[in-house]
Amino acid sequence: MSKRLLQRVAACLSLSLSVAAWAETPPMPAPPAPAPPAPQVAADTQAYIHSLQAQARQRQLAGSDAWRALLHIAQQPLTRQNRSLADDPGFFLSPQGRTDAQAELDATLAALADERPIHALDQPAACRFIARAQWLREALQVDAQRLPEPDCARYRQWRQGIAARTVVLVFPSAFINSPASMYGHTFLRLDPAGHQGPGGSVNPLLSYSINYAANGTESDGIAFAIRGLTGLYEGTFSTAPYYTKLTEYSDLENRDVWEYELDLTEAEVDRLMAHTWELGPTRFDYYFFDENCAYHLLSLLDVARPGLRLTEQFVWRAIPIDTVRAVQQQPGLVRAIHHRAANSTELRARVERLGPALTGEAHRLAHTAQQGALPPQALAPLAAVTPGQQALVLETAERLVAYNATRSAQSQHDAVQAARMRLLAVRAGLPAGDAVVAPRPEASPTDGHDTIRADVQQGQRNGHAQTLLQIRPAYHDLMDPERGYQRGAAIEFFNLMLGKRGDRPWELERFMPVAITSLAPHEPWLDAASWRIEGGVVRTAFGRRTAHGEDRPLAGSLHGGPGRSWDLAWGRSQRALVYGFVDNQLWWDRSLQRRPFAIGSGLAVGALIDLSARWRVQTEGFARAYLGGAVQEHGALWRTRWQLDRAWNLTGECQWQWRQQDGLALQADRQCTAGLQRYF
Repeated sequence: MSKRLLQRVAACLSLSLSVAAWAETPPMPAPPAPAPPAPQVAADTQAYIHSLQAQARQRQLAGSDAWRALLHIAQQPLTRQNRSLADDPGFFLSPQGRTDAQAELDATLAALADERPIHALDQPAACRFIARAQWLREALQVDAQRLPEPDCARYRQWRQGIAARTVVLVFPSAFINSPASMYGHTFLRLDPAGHQGPGGSVNPLLSYSINYAANGTESDGIAFAIRGLTGLYEGTFSTAPYYTKLTEYSDLENRDVWEYELDLTEAEVDRLMAHTWELGPTRFDYYFFDENCAYHLLSLLDVARPGLRLTEQFVWRAIPIDTVRAVQQQPGLVRAIHHRAANSTELRARVERLGPALTGEAHRLAHTAQQGALPPQALAPLAAVTPGQQALVLETAERLVAYNATRSAQSQHDAVQAARMRLLAVRAGLPAGDAVVAPRPEASPTDGHDTIRADVQQGQRNGHAQTLLQIRPAYHDLMDPERGYQRGAAIEFFNLMLGKRGDRPWELERFMPVAITSLAPHEPWLDAASWRIEGGVVRTAFGRRTAHGEDRPLAGSLHGGPGRSWDLAWGRSQRALVYGFVDNQLWWDRSLQRRPFAIGSGLAVGALIDLSARWRVQTEGFARAYLGGAVQEHGALWRTRWQLDRAWNLTGECQWQWRQQDGLALQADRQCTAGLQRYF
C-alpha cells in the first residue's frame, strides 16, 4: 500500500469521526438546554444590521433563487404555499423561518453578530449556517470590520479533510430486489483537486460521497414500503468514503454504476460543500416517490449554481433516472460520463472470453478452493492450455468465490478470504495477462424512454366495441423498449386503466398499485432467480348475466410466483427471453359461484421475442386450479409492440381466458385491441 493511500485512509478515519459527530448531535435535544442570554449588541452594529436587512428587502433577496435553494423552499402543489421541505426546527433561526423566507433572512443577518456557540457542535450561527452566511456577506458586501467573520474551526477541518474540487453525480442502476432502490439511486462523489478522471493521478476510490437516504432498514420489507410512501421515515444527508458506497452497489448488489462528472467551478463546489455542512444534522421527512434521494441531491446542485431550478421540474414524483436526465440536459453542466461495471458484469465478460469448457474449470476450482488446499491434481486439467488462459481461469475462479460470498448470508469472511488467497497464490506464479474490461453498454440509462406512459387502445371484447385509456406514472414494463433499462426487469406503480364497452359508461378496468417482474436469465455460474408479483383491483373477465346485461364486478387480485428464464440469441437484433413461472393466484371476486374468494396455483410459460431492434412480441399461456376443485382457469395472450421513435409505440394485444366453476358450462372471454403509446 502506497504512502499516499495510507494518508488518504487515515484521513477517511479522521473524517468519519467528524461526520459521526453530526449524527450524534440530535436536531432537537430533549429536554432542550436553555440558551445563554443574547449579548448586548452595540448600537452601531445594530444599526448596521438594520441597514443590511433594509437593503436585502429592497433587493428582494429573500425571493432569489439562491436564498430559496438554501432554505429548500418549494411551492406545495395543492395549497400553493411556499415552505421549506426541511422538517427540523433546528434548521431555522426564526420561529417563522419555515414558511417566511424574509423572516429567516432577517434572523440570519441578525445572527451574524451573535458569536455564542449555542448551535450544533458548539458553533455560532455563522458557522452552523455557513453557506447562508457566506452568501449574504457576498450579496450585501458586508463589511468584515463591522461584522467580523468567526473562525469556523470545525467546518475548516471537515472541508480540508474532504478537499473536494470536482463533483460527480453517481447513478447505480436499478436493483429490483431492493425496496429502496427499485428505480435506481443517486448520490454525489467528491473528488480531490488532483483527480482528472479515470487517468488522473488520484484514485477516485479514495474520494468521498454525499448521500441522502431514509433512516430505515430494507429488511423491514412491506413496512419499509408503507413508511416510505407516507413520510414516516426521517431522511438525512451523510458523507462517507466513496469506496464503501461502490462496494455496496457494484459488489454486494451487483449493479452497474454510471458516473456523470459535473462541470462546476471552484466557487460552486465550495458553495455545495458549505451547504452540505449545514445540512449535517437536519432531518427531512422521506417520501419514496417525491422527496427522495434523487430529489434532494438536486437541491444541492440548485445551491451550487443558483438558477438551475432542477427541483422545480419534479413536483409529484422524482424517479432517479429522470433527475439524472434533467441534469444531463442542462447545457454545460455534465463534462463527461463514465461506466463502472459490476462484479456480475465483469464475470460475464470473463466467461465470454473463456468459453464453456474453461468456465467450467473456473467454477470447479472455485468450489475446490473453498473446501481447502488446492492439490496438484486439481490444477492438472489446466496444463493443456496456455499460461495466459490458466491465469484467466484462476482469476475468474477467485472472482466467483468473491461473488458467491456477497450473495450468501452464511459466508464466513475468513474462509472466503482464505479460498481467494489459495487461488491468487497459484495465479501469482504465472505471467501477467491482459486485463479483462467489461464492454461499456451501447446505451446509458439516460438514453432510455421517459418513465410516464399513456396508452389509447381500440378493439373488441366478446363481440362488443371496446375503448381503453391507460396511464402509468412509473416506470417500465416488459413490452417497453429496453434500451437504457435492465433487460428482463419490469417495475410498474399505480397503473390505471379505464374502459368503455359498447354504449356502457366509462368504468375502472384495473388499478395496479404495484407490478414487478424479474426475468433473470439462468446462468450456471450465476444463481439468478426469476420472479414476479402484482396486486390490485381488476374488473373480472367473467361477469354474471342480469336483466340489464352483463355485470362485471371489480375483483381484488394478488398474483405471482417464482420462476426460471433463459436468454436465447440467433442474430444481431434477434433475441428471446423464454420463461416459466409457478402461477399463484388469490382472488376476491363476487362473480365466483360458491364464495367470493379463491386460492389457486398452476403454471405459466411464455417468451419475449425481439424480432428486430424495434419489434417485440410476447406470448404466454397459463393454467390454474384452485383449492377445493371448484374453479379451473386457463388462457393465453399475445402482445406486440413496434417502436416508432423514443416517444411513440404502436401496440397490439389479444387475450383469451376460460373459467369453469362447479362443472358448469365453460365461461370464455376474448378480446383484441390495437393502440398507441406515448412516453412523457
